[in-house]
Amino acid sequence: MNILITGGAGFVGSQVGYYLKKKGHSIYLLDNMSYGHEDNLTIDGEPIGEFIHGDIRKYCDSTLKEKNIEVVLHFAGVAPLPECQEDPYNAIDNNVAGTACVLESCRLAGVKKVVFASTSAVYENCKKLPFVEHQDLFNPDLIYSLTKLQSELLCDSFVKNYDMDIVKLRFFNVYGPHQDFERKQPPLMGYIIKCLLNKTRPTFFSDGKQKRDYVYITDLANMVECVLNKDGLAGEVFNVCSGEVKSVREIYDTYQEAFGIHIDPVFSNSDKFWNKYSSLFKQPYSLNRERVIEEVNKFSEGSFEKAENMLGWKPKVGYKQGINNCVSYALSSRTRYNMT
Repeated sequence: MNILITGGAGFVGSQVGYYLKKKGHSIYLLDNMSYGHEDNLTIDGEPIGEFIHGDIRKYCDSTLKEKNIEVVLHFAGVAPLPECQEDPYNAIDNNVAGTACVLESCRLAGVKKVVFASTSAVYENCKKLPFVEHQDLFNPDLIYSLTKLQSELLCDSFVKNYDMDIVKLRFFNVYGPHQDFERKQPPLMGYIIKCLLNKTRPTFFSDGKQKRDYVYITDLANMVECVLNKDGLAGEVFNVCSGEVKSVREIYDTYQEAFGIHIDPVFSNSDKFWNKYSSLFKQPYSLNRERVIEEVNKFSEGSFEKAENMLGWKPKVGYKQGINNCVSYALSSRTRYNMT
């Protein structure tokens, strides 16, 4: 199949593209490079696919027709939570308006299937665990989660009104080799790698006991493959998760073991986690510190029962194997990241 991936120069987009390329598909990577990285476009010196420098907020139906695109994997968007909170217009413009533009482009071009990357963050105010796809979402309120929920509703609209084949995937905490750990606020796994490569003490804004569900990148890619190979899924939503939760302390200890070093971390107050984003705490309307604490310490556990029943999918890579793979890649890449 001819597959176009929006956000194709990002970690998830590029790694899924590489996975599908090895399965024999023709891959096109669309990215405006605001969050993407050029070195994600190649692996072992070989291009993952054809790169298209473009913005999802501009209609691309002519490109989809020209390349005879059959499937669009819509992974582009602004993901860091504090950045979305700090600039809601940019987040909504990219994540919601961008999704509307992608869906309309796919409609006009007659694309056969669209897979939309949503997030477990839509469950942020849910209390019943594990999270399942059919449960009520209890009104997520942070900007990032709101944009993803609004985008899910857009997908539902296009399924209902145009009979398009659109599937939504709610990604939990994705990790794996090639994950960018140099950005302003990398996710937990990337942050730990960055600190241990530099032999610096990490600071965790919690007691380290909160637990979340982490899913390995090739398991996610395999979920996408399962969706592409099955008909009759229009309008469905699936959790992409491991069904296994690990605490910050457990993850950090596993990374220390894999690196073969020990560095005591610093545990700080949760309400300071977003202090780098000072505009959020300016008067007269400052972001509620209790909301930050709640977000930092939330417990996240997903169920993949629906995916197992409908797709025959379940995760294959355990977190220890996944972390060892990440460390092996990081150590082999330290020269590339100027971390000698």
